[in-house]
Amino acid sequence: MIASIFTDALQMGKSYPQIKSERYYYTGKKLFEQSLDIYRPSDPCKASHSHQSTSAKPIVALVVGSAWVGHRSFIYSQTSWWNSSGPKTVARLGYTCICIRHRGSFPRVFSALTFLYVTVMIALMKVSLDLLLSYHDLSTVHLLGEGMLGAPAALFVAFSVALLLMALGGYGSASFADMQNDVMDALAWFDANKHTLFIDQTRSKTDKSNSIVFGGYSSGGHVAATVMQQPLMWKERNLPDPRVYCSCVLFISPVLSTKPYHVDLEKNLSSVSLNKLSNASSSIHESDSVSTQTSSLSNKSQLRPRWLTDELVRAVFGPDAHIPSPIHTYNQSPPIPHIFIGCKNEMFGLKWLDLFFCSEDYCELLKSMGVESRYIPVNSDHWNILGSSDFADVLRRELKRIWKTD
Repeated sequence: MIASIFTDALQMGKSYPQIKSERYYYTGKKLFEQSLDIYRPSDPCKASHSHQSTSAKPIVALVVGSAWVGHRSFIYSQTSWWNSSGPKTVARLGYTCICIRHRGSFPRVFSALTFLYVTVMIALMKVSLDLLLSYHDLSTVHLLGEGMLGAPAALFVAFSVALLLMALGGYGSASFADMQNDVMDALAWFDANKHTLFIDQTRSKTDKSNSIVFGGYSSGGHVAATVMQQPLMWKERNLPDPRVYCSCVLFISPVLSTKPYHVDLEKNLSSVSLNKLSNASSSIHESDSVSTQTSSLSNKSQLRPRWLTDELVRAVFGPDAHIPSPIHTYNQSPPIPHIFIGCKNEMFGLKWLDLFFCSEDYCELLKSMGVESRYIPVNSDHWNILGSSDFADVLRRELKRIWKTD
């Protein structure tokens, strides 16, 4: 798997030799983790197979994915090959793309999940040692026991030291509020400097020329979704309401849930699904189909190890952090078109992680509010979608559909 990822990275780098980026810092500190890159198409008309003027095309602004981690440049930059492949794909289609970074967190190592891992490892070593000793005579057992019984303790000490180093390494890491503020500061900086950047942006409700397509991928989709639901953050920076500033929302394999769905939300999902199914089903088989769908949705949460997914979030943000889960507040999303591009196999078939990547459910809930939303699955996994040809084809089609370009 790791070899495949690095191979894909090399292929991505060779696929876009004509695309170049410009780096800008949206704070005075000039930190890599508080910077943005602007990717411009080298030949917009040719790349997008369109005769439309470049000035009429929307600007795509995407928050990068980083698993919320990256409070040091040497950590953040390790995924730059992956984060840059998305904006390069956008630019290759003939659209200017803004790639927004934000400060990151760092694993809060003193979590229940970490100590569970340590305990399991020590238990496995103890069991292995006991099995090994059971096949030897007493003298050998004595010798092995005297020489090897210290191995679990040594492992525990080594792991404890690693935990301490990781805890020290997390000094100065960002909170989730810091991430949100960074993204909003980046948008405010761009809005104030768009003319200097030779980007003639307009926000007419009837003319979509150079309107903003805002969103993100992976954890960046999560941060983008949360700020879209908080218009006050936009007002504080003298930015228009997101429903005015943005003409469309674009999420690419996004994290849209950080905790299991609550009962009321699952009931709403069931209701929407049943209504959709009842309109499409024949009267003969309708009752059986509805019953099957109800059972499937009602058992949805039971298939997820809720404790484990909770601990994964706590390991990054700490046990006392309250991280917003956008799908739980979906009704606060702006009523503008939403495009969700997901993966058919988000995390290599690990279905319990589908809790985080719930684009289809999020899309379904927005539709129940009357919001124009589309979910398109791509034949890819989470790590390879940004540079895949299927993703490029879907994105080209969806952007043309929204802006009716020829």
